[in-house]
Amino acid sequence: MRTVSSHVVAVATTVLLLAGLISCSSDNDPGTEPTVAATPISEYDATGVTVARADFCDRIPDGAVEAAVGEVEDTGHYGNGESASITDEVEDVAHEFNCTFTGTSGAVARVWVFVPQVTRARAQALVKQVGQERGCRLVDGQGFGTPSTGALCRSKSGAEASYRGLFVDSWLACSLTDPDRKAPAEPALEKAGNWCVQAASAAATE
Repeated sequence: MRTVSSHVVAVATTVLLLAGLISCSSDNDPGTEPTVAATPISEYDATGVTVARADFCDRIPDGAVEAAVGEVEDTGHYGNGESASITDEVEDVAHEFNCTFTGTSGAVARVWVFVPQVTRARAQALVKQVGQERGCRLVDGQGFGTPSTGALCRSKSGAEASYRGLFVDSWLACSLTDPDRKAPAEPALEKAGNWCVQAASAAATE
């Protein structure tokens, strides 16, 4: 009878153990969180989506904020009836719910919803108003509400890409500002679109 040497047995055992370890490592790693691809704004169906005119900042996923501005350095949320800086030059009592996230990179992500109900005629006027702002040009609203519009504005503060529209009777607007005022338009609009879909989904009523 032929005998198998102990050296051969040891090698075979080692190969089997390594194969088992490789197999286990290729399975789901409990330390790895699954990633969820962002929904492009062009694929977001806003038909019939209703938006609550209420505080919703805490419902925005942390991952959506991080994808928009990176590490968050500061927030500037405010609600209806609160005194707030509406613009850099204007401070007033707000009639909207606003969520603002500022990253360490200087990028700023915002989303806000008007408290008063908005009619279709008023929404059309708001779209026209955006196009009249200095340094701004309108782009396709991608069906982000009805009516809707997108815009790319450049100023000393940077390049702001935004989308806004009427969701039934609620006016929702969102923007993403890059501190680089010369940031390329298409990537800026794409990133803003991803942010706006996440923000609108958080504001939508269940």
